[in-house]
Amino acid sequence: EKELAVLVQQMSNLLALDQASLTSGFAVFKDGNLFDYGKFTFSDEDIADRLVKIRNKVIELIDQYEINEVAFEDIQMQNSVNNVQTFKVLAEVYGVILELLQEKEIKYTIISANTWKSTLGIKGRARAEQKRNAQQFVLDTYNVKAIQDTCDAICIGLHHLTKKNDYDWSE
Repeated sequence: EKELAVLVQQMSNLLALDQASLTSGFAVFKDGNLFDYGKFTFSDEDIADRLVKIRNKVIELIDQYEINEVAFEDIQMQNSVNNVQTFKVLAEVYGVILELLQEKEIKYTIISANTWKSTLGIKGRARAEQKRNAQQFVLDTYNVKAIQDTCDAICIGLHHLTKKNDYDWSE
């Protein structure tokens, strides 16, 4: 039984997302190794148009990399002037991804930013400092220099792989 669990974990194709309404970062891990990464940006003024494009892009990534597992970041209220509107839009993106994964019956894990940062030792007082530190972590760990959204996705994926055996998949 344990050997089967190890085998299944090794055959995993994980998509990690740092999703947003304009620019989203993604990372693909095959058998626990970083395989590909990048970002996608949609700037349509109409949020409904952007949501359709985001959904289609996630489907494209799932199909292209034969994804059987997804880890993505939970949303949280930020302390900013436009935080309510931003939170609403992020909730819409979150909902589209959640619905898609349910439809495709793909196993998923939702991870809070504080959790993955804690696991990987990403520190910093302000959000901008934490973002820079995540970029430095990815550079040091994978020798990858990338934008913040992509680095956050890589970190989300690495956190997930690090903690995967701690999850209770029976729920």
